[in-house]
Amino acid sequence: MIGPSFRHFVDQAVPIALFIAIWQILPSAGLIDPAILPTPLLVGKALWQLGQTKSFYMDLGMTLWRGFAGLMVGAGLGIPLGVLMATSARAHAFFDPLVKATYSLPKTALVPLFILWFGIGSMTSIVAVAMSTMLPLIVYTYHGVQGTPNILVWSAQAMGTNARALTWRVRLRSAQHGILTGLRIGLGFSFLIAIAAEMIAAKVGIGKLLFMYGETGSYDYMFAAVAAVVLSAYVADQALLWISNYCLRWQQPLLAGQG
Repeated sequence: MIGPSFRHFVDQAVPIALFIAIWQILPSAGLIDPAILPTPLLVGKALWQLGQTKSFYMDLGMTLWRGFAGLMVGAGLGIPLGVLMATSARAHAFFDPLVKATYSLPKTALVPLFILWFGIGSMTSIVAVAMSTMLPLIVYTYHGVQGTPNILVWSAQAMGTNARALTWRVRLRSAQHGILTGLRIGLGFSFLIAIAAEMIAAKVGIGKLLFMYGETGSYDYMFAAVAAVVLSAYVADQALLWISNYCLRWQQPLLAGQG
């Protein structure tokens, strides 16, 4: 008998293996110029060589630090603002137009302006990441708090819970799923924006490496640097998913009871 965990692993591994196989075949068969699209074997070799250098880990570590720092700043601003908008009609009326106006704005377009304000370095990347992650967290937090079942609110009020405790003990706890979903989406944005900002306004980081390798035509090393970021992002996403499942473990008995 094949266990569900093994079946899940196969379901995850087969598409990746198929993608890598097609990638290997296209340049090897001459359908795509290998100089433009290196094979996975060449990329793996380049990644191994990069892994032997200390400077590569410094670049990768700097990118991860900027991404996580920006995400934490975005969460520190976005979650409280989302709660405030969901619990105060006056705050919602004031901030809602600003959120709608800036949500679809390409945040990387503001990087040159951030350079003028903060200079070339980490601060520019962190601010760009914070702006990009703050907005989805505002939206998901707002809808999570707004979606608190009335029965929970009424029950808490009937037991004498005041407005402040109601927000912290009931609404925020009910909104955990939405907040963690917004945080997971923000995590994806954090890597993307950090690298994009580094390509414009940084002297150290994976973004600067990608720009340098692209300029010199070292596409195998460029893809290797991208692969390192993808692996790091996958590990971070899985860690956040585990944290989310742990934080939401109290919902499992409720879901089982409903089933």
